[in-house]
Amino acid sequence: MLPRLALGARMLASLLLAAASSPTPAQVTAGCWYLNAGFGALTPDKPWGAQGSGPLVGLDIGQLLAPSWSAELDLSDARLEDRSGASHSSLEGAALQGLRRFRADARFTPFVSLGAGAIHEAAGIGSRAGSRTEFMVQPGGGAVLRLMDGGGGSSGHLALRADLKVRWTHGWAHAPGNPVDPLYTLGLTYFFAASSAR
Repeated sequence: MLPRLALGARMLASLLLAAASSPTPAQVTAGCWYLNAGFGALTPDKPWGAQGSGPLVGLDIGQLLAPSWSAELDLSDARLEDRSGASHSSLEGAALQGLRRFRADARFTPFVSLGAGAIHEAAGIGSRAGSRTEFMVQPGGGAVLRLMDGGGGSSGHLALRADLKVRWTHGWAHAPGNPVDPLYTLGLTYFFAASSAR
């Protein structure tokens, strides 16, 4: 595990160095759409009855409303193993979230995010827990590193995106307590070129 983490850290450092030495990228214009596909992990809180962190996949469908602001639909699915190891469940999330980008015209762009939506726990075969859906809020932050720029505005842009979020689920009467789950993903974002008015 440690050699893999060290290799990943070296790769990210190489990308950052390459970005720092590259010219300023063409700005992604307001109105363009983008897709972000990410992979990572979720560390579930005790009320979920899970054992250890579970793998997570995510998809974001978004639009730049302004150079520094965007809105997106955030979808995610995490597979969790129960404490007995006899079964598993999945946490499926859907949220509408806004992003505030800083230094939006730079190659390396940090951001903060805030989303709200629903979590659905789908119990696996053999699990004693039932399926349920709850309200959730997920503040977070991260950064976007532009890797490739389209030429002349006729093609899109490719970027690397890192997210760290803390998801708070309102348990109401269905779940014991209000779980707080950190989740972290690394993904690739493709910005579609905005159509230019003639």
